[in-house]
Amino acid sequence: MNEITITDQMRTAAHLKTKHLHFDKNRGLSKFGSEKKRTIVGYIGEQMVKNFLNIKMDDDEFDYDLFYKGKRLEVKTISCKFKPYPNYLCTVNSHNLDGVHKQAADYYVFLRILNDQSKGWILGCMPCGEFFQKGEFVEKGAQVVKGVQFVKANATVLPIRELYAMEELG
Repeated sequence: MNEITITDQMRTAAHLKTKHLHFDKNRGLSKFGSEKKRTIVGYIGEQMVKNFLNIKMDDDEFDYDLFYKGKRLEVKTISCKFKPYPNYLCTVNSHNLDGVHKQAADYYVFLRILNDQSKGWILGCMPCGEFFQKGEFVEKGAQVVKGVQFVKANATVLPIRELYAMEELG
Protein backbone atom coordinates (compact mmCIF):
# COMPACT_ATOMS: atom_id res chain seq x y z
CA MET A 1 0.00 0.00 0.00
CA ASN A 2 1.53 3.31 -1.09
CA GLU A 3 0.49 6.46 0.77
CA ILE A 4 0.31 9.54 -1.45
CA THR A 5 -0.10 13.18 -0.45
CA ILE A 6 -2.69 14.73 -2.75
CA THR A 7 -1.47 18.04 -4.13
CA ASP A 8 -3.41 21.11 -5.22
CA GLN A 9 -2.22 20.35 -8.75
CA MET A 10 -3.84 16.89 -8.63
CA ARG A 11 -7.12 18.32 -7.31
CA THR A 12 -7.13 21.09 -9.93
CA ALA A 13 -6.46 18.64 -12.78
CA ALA A 14 -9.32 16.44 -11.54
CA HIS A 15 -11.74 19.38 -11.38
CA LEU A 16 -10.71 20.52 -14.88
CA LYS A 17 -11.62 17.09 -16.28
CA THR A 18 -15.20 17.61 -15.08
CA LYS A 19 -15.69 20.98 -16.81
CA HIS A 20 -17.13 19.42 -19.98
CA LEU A 21 -19.32 16.89 -18.15
CA HIS A 22 -23.02 17.22 -17.43
CA PHE A 23 -24.00 15.72 -14.09
CA ASP A 24 -27.52 14.40 -13.66
CA LYS A 25 -28.60 12.60 -10.49
CA ASN A 26 -31.59 11.21 -12.39
CA ARG A 27 -29.26 8.92 -14.40
CA GLY A 28 -29.14 6.51 -11.50
CA LEU A 29 -26.38 6.10 -8.96
CA SER A 30 -24.61 3.34 -10.87
CA LYS A 31 -24.15 5.44 -14.01
CA PHE A 32 -21.12 7.62 -14.79
CA GLY A 33 -21.95 11.31 -14.45
CA SER A 34 -24.61 10.93 -11.79
CA GLU A 35 -22.46 12.17 -8.90
CA LYS A 36 -19.95 15.00 -9.41
CA LYS A 37 -18.17 14.47 -6.09
CA ARG A 38 -17.59 10.77 -6.81
CA THR A 39 -16.37 11.58 -10.33
CA ILE A 40 -13.85 14.10 -8.96
CA VAL A 41 -12.58 11.51 -6.46
CA GLY A 42 -12.07 9.12 -9.39
CA TYR A 43 -10.14 11.70 -11.36
CA ILE A 44 -7.96 12.50 -8.32
CA GLY A 45 -7.19 8.78 -8.14
CA GLU A 46 -6.11 8.85 -11.78
CA GLN A 47 -3.83 11.82 -11.03
CA MET A 48 -2.29 9.93 -8.11
CA VAL A 49 -1.52 6.91 -10.31
CA LYS A 50 -0.16 9.12 -13.11
CA ASN A 51 2.17 10.80 -10.64
CA PHE A 52 3.23 7.53 -8.96
CA LEU A 53 4.01 5.78 -12.26
CA ASN A 54 5.30 8.94 -13.97
CA ILE A 55 2.71 8.72 -16.76
CA LYS A 56 2.66 11.87 -18.89
CA MET A 57 -0.37 11.28 -21.12
CA ASP A 58 -3.98 11.08 -20.00
CA ASP A 59 -5.76 8.61 -22.28
CA ASP A 60 -9.20 8.69 -20.62
CA GLU A 61 -10.76 6.18 -22.99
CA PHE A 62 -14.10 4.58 -22.14
CA ASP A 63 -12.50 1.16 -21.79
CA TYR A 64 -9.58 2.25 -19.59
CA ASP A 65 -8.16 5.30 -17.82
CA LEU A 66 -4.38 5.19 -18.31
CA PHE A 67 -1.82 3.43 -20.52
CA TYR A 68 1.42 2.27 -18.92
CA LYS A 69 4.17 0.11 -20.45
CA GLY A 70 1.78 -1.52 -22.90
CA LYS A 71 -0.91 -2.11 -20.28
CA ARG A 72 -4.37 -0.50 -20.14
CA LEU A 73 -5.16 0.52 -16.56
CA GLU A 74 -8.62 1.05 -15.11
CA VAL A 75 -8.33 3.09 -11.91
CA LYS A 76 -10.91 2.30 -9.21
CA THR A 77 -11.06 4.94 -6.47
CA ILE A 78 -13.37 5.43 -3.51
CA SER A 79 -13.35 7.88 -0.62
CA CYS A 80 -12.91 6.86 3.01
CA LYS A 81 -12.66 8.24 6.55
CA PHE A 82 -9.31 6.68 7.47
CA LYS A 83 -6.48 4.51 6.15
CA PRO A 84 -7.98 1.22 4.97
CA TYR A 85 -7.13 -2.11 6.56
CA PRO A 86 -5.85 -5.04 4.47
CA ASN A 87 -9.10 -6.96 5.01
CA TYR A 88 -11.20 -4.15 3.48
CA LEU A 89 -12.68 -4.87 0.09
CA CYS A 90 -11.84 -3.61 -3.39
CA THR A 91 -14.92 -3.44 -5.59
CA VAL A 92 -15.72 -3.49 -9.29
CA ASN A 93 -19.37 -2.93 -10.15
CA SER A 94 -20.69 -5.68 -12.39
CA HIS A 95 -23.93 -4.53 -13.92
CA ASN A 96 -24.48 -7.84 -15.71
CA LEU A 97 -25.39 -10.99 -13.84
CA ASP A 98 -22.35 -12.81 -15.25
CA GLY A 99 -20.26 -10.74 -12.82
CA VAL A 100 -17.83 -9.47 -15.44
CA HIS A 101 -17.26 -5.80 -16.10
CA LYS A 102 -17.26 -5.03 -19.82
CA GLN A 103 -14.44 -2.49 -20.03
CA ALA A 104 -11.38 -3.62 -22.00
CA ALA A 105 -8.64 -2.83 -19.50
CA ASP A 106 -5.76 -5.16 -18.66
CA TYR A 107 -5.32 -4.22 -14.99
CA TYR A 108 -7.37 -2.70 -12.22
CA VAL A 109 -5.56 -0.30 -9.90
CA PHE A 110 -7.39 0.30 -6.60
CA LEU A 111 -7.20 3.42 -4.46
CA ARG A 112 -8.75 4.97 -1.36
CA ILE A 113 -8.78 8.72 -0.76
CA LEU A 114 -9.57 10.49 2.50
CA ASN A 115 -12.83 12.42 2.41
CA ASP A 116 -10.93 15.71 2.86
CA GLN A 117 -8.78 14.79 -0.18
CA SER A 118 -5.55 15.44 1.72
CA LYS A 119 -4.03 12.02 1.07
CA GLY A 120 -4.80 8.62 -0.30
CA TRP A 121 -3.46 5.15 -0.82
CA ILE A 122 -2.66 3.20 -3.94
CA LEU A 123 -3.73 -0.17 -2.60
CA GLY A 124 -2.39 -2.35 -5.38
CA CYS A 125 -3.34 -3.84 -8.73
CA MET A 126 -4.51 -7.03 -10.38
CA PRO A 127 -5.13 -8.24 -13.92
CA CYS A 128 -8.84 -7.77 -14.63
CA GLY A 129 -9.56 -11.38 -15.51
CA GLU A 130 -7.79 -12.64 -12.41
CA PHE A 131 -9.75 -10.19 -10.25
CA PHE A 132 -13.02 -11.74 -11.42
CA GLN A 133 -11.66 -15.28 -10.97
CA LYS A 134 -10.49 -14.65 -7.40
CA GLY A 135 -13.19 -12.21 -6.34
CA GLU A 136 -16.60 -12.89 -4.85
CA PHE A 137 -19.66 -11.89 -6.88
CA VAL A 138 -22.22 -10.00 -4.79
CA GLU A 139 -25.72 -9.32 -6.09
CA LYS A 140 -27.23 -5.86 -5.78
CA GLY A 141 -28.94 -5.53 -2.41
CA ALA A 142 -26.85 -8.25 -0.74
CA GLN A 143 -24.76 -7.68 2.36
CA VAL A 144 -21.20 -8.90 1.83
CA VAL A 145 -19.94 -8.16 5.34
CA LYS A 146 -21.77 -6.77 8.35
CA GLY A 147 -22.78 -3.19 7.62
CA VAL A 148 -21.74 -3.23 3.95
CA GLN A 149 -24.57 -3.60 1.45
CA PHE A 150 -24.33 -3.06 -2.29
CA VAL A 151 -27.21 -0.83 -3.31
CA LYS A 152 -26.08 0.57 -6.66
CA ALA A 153 -25.20 -2.51 -8.70
CA ASN A 154 -23.98 -6.07 -8.64
CA ALA A 155 -20.32 -6.16 -7.71
CA THR A 156 -17.25 -8.34 -7.49
CA VAL A 157 -15.15 -7.87 -4.36
CA LEU A 158 -11.71 -8.92 -3.19
CA PRO A 159 -9.78 -8.04 0.00
CA ILE A 160 -6.99 -5.48 -0.38
CA ARG A 161 -4.45 -7.98 1.00
CA GLU A 162 -4.91 -10.13 -2.13
CA LEU A 163 -3.85 -7.38 -4.55
CA TYR A 164 -0.40 -7.24 -6.12
CA ALA A 165 2.08 -4.48 -5.43
CA MET A 166 2.32 -1.83 -8.12
CA GLU A 167 5.69 -3.31 -9.19
CA GLU A 168 3.60 -6.03 -10.90
CA LEU A 169 2.98 -3.48 -13.67
CA GLY A 170 6.65 -3.55 -14.62
